[in-house]
Amino acid sequence: MEQQIHTNEEIYLLSEKNHSLDKAFELFRLCYRQSAWDEANRIADYIHVTADHMYKSRQKWGDIVSLNQRLKRPLVFYFGYSYLAKSIVFQRQGLFEQARGYVAKYADLGWYKEPTKEDMEEVERFKIFAKANLYAIDLLSGNKEILSEYKEFIKENDEETLPALINILEAANLNKWNVDELLYEHTQQFETFASLEDIGNRVYYTKLLNQLAIYNLNHLRYGGAIDYILEFMRIAVTINLHKELITTISMFEAIRSHATSEQQLKYQNILQGVLLSEENISNYIHVNNMS
Repeated sequence: MEQQIHTNEEIYLLSEKNHSLDKAFELFRLCYRQSAWDEANRIADYIHVTADHMYKSRQKWGDIVSLNQRLKRPLVFYFGYSYLAKSIVFQRQGLFEQARGYVAKYADLGWYKEPTKEDMEEVERFKIFAKANLYAIDLLSGNKEILSEYKEFIKENDEETLPALINILEAANLNKWNVDELLYEHTQQFETFASLEDIGNRVYYTKLLNQLAIYNLNHLRYGGAIDYILEFMRIAVTINLHKELITTISMFEAIRSHATSEQQLKYQNILQGVLLSEENISNYIHVNNMS
């Protein structure tokens, strides 16, 4: 990895009951939601350095203390996740060859010595993640020929459908492709995505809405774009996606003249909700500063 990390000075947030690797895992997810890529990169390096230190300690001293003690997942998971995290950071920055290099690392975790059954299950899971993310990188790089193969992969791995649609739409928006037929095939699933309640899938769904809004704007479908923008804003308010919310407000304002009266009213109601939320946050900070 690129940086020397002083582990005692780094990850300190969240519950003290959690191991620093699990804290770092959650912090990376938070950075992903907020598109804080510099911080995400630092955390990815920290995960790798810490996991590597623990692994080498076992190789030197044996299982005097179980490596997985206090960890929520097998240690090999954190190696794989550190590489996955780095690939995501580079992918989001448009550095596709660097991203591809890290995908290759978590595609092959077979070097991990004396793996348990749980370890092997994680190794196999990361192979699937690697295959999915290589499709994404190829598409984002402009390789439309891979799309039909990617569609078959989605059919065989249903849990990849939501992130795959985000990748396909982002690639379509970058490369000015028409993917109407594919979107039509998945129309019913959009309703399923909208009903998902866990925070991880809510974040994925907002990213899908954002790409759908851009896609419709690129094809001059202003009514549809505005509907997706409003739905994005409605959800973003509830999961604190402030940076993305500001971008989406700017997008709405650029095409506000195309909005219907009903869409204008929805927009105003959402903004009022944002203002109330900000007032509550300000009050909270004020009270805590006085204590």
